[in-house]
Amino acid sequence: MKPLFRNIAVITLLSIVMVGCGDDDEQECPPCNDPTNVDCPNYDPCLGEKPVSATFKIYDDIFSGGPNSDLWYEDSVLYRGRVKFEAVEDSAIYKWNLGQETIEGTEYQEGIRTLVDLNPGTYTAALRVQKAPDIACFPNDVGVDSTYRTFQVVGVCDLMIMNKFKGVFASAPQDSVIIELFPWKFLPGNQDWILACEDISGIGYINFSGDNDTIRDGSLVSVGLLNRYFYRPRNVGDPFLPKGYLEVFPDGSCKAEYDTYGVPKVFNGKIFQP
Repeated sequence: MKPLFRNIAVITLLSIVMVGCGDDDEQECPPCNDPTNVDCPNYDPCLGEKPVSATFKIYDDIFSGGPNSDLWYEDSVLYRGRVKFEAVEDSAIYKWNLGQETIEGTEYQEGIRTLVDLNPGTYTAALRVQKAPDIACFPNDVGVDSTYRTFQVVGVCDLMIMNKFKGVFASAPQDSVIIELFPWKFLPGNQDWILACEDISGIGYINFSGDNDTIRDGSLVSVGLLNRYFYRPRNVGDPFLPKGYLEVFPDGSCKAEYDTYGVPKVFNGKIFQP
């Protein structure tokens, strides 16, 4: 019976503790500790707030036209298509300096421009933001901030996506393989082809099926090709073409999920540097 008495004692003690902060008890409960709760003594109305900032993001479009034309990928290394500059601050007066062009107004939280006329190189975009500051949280904020960023326009052979990648398919995690994307173009007469960095006819895929095959894809309009991202809609293109995506991360690692020859593939790896 001793274990039973011991359990009863523990339950009684817990009951005393649980009712110790009841409404009918004069003992004070410990104060809450939640800076987001207005009823807590450590409530902070400025938590998460920030001073006026001209920080902005840069995006490349995956497709410049068609049903997927509103897909954007954040990067400052751009290829073809369009570029979008988007201010983080909302409801402000924006003044953008984009090359020789200046645009200003409350409606310009973002600006979209084409890359067609830009040769490969480094370019600058600048932004000035003006907005009524939150003096209660930031008494020294004057409500005006300016910043600039550079971005690069590159050719197809300088894209991170145009690489060999060593890794494994999820279906065979013990067997390392190498897959590759490459640009190519037809030789005169369209009877033969070569690797190319200019005036390309399409892109190619090596070992995407895991059978050491080479697939040449000549439908560039159907392919979203960015510095670190490849995408083909699953309902577009011949069955043997990879349909899905391959993403390269800034550290050189990558992940791909696609179908080829009707077979789903999942690949994880990194840029192969022999």
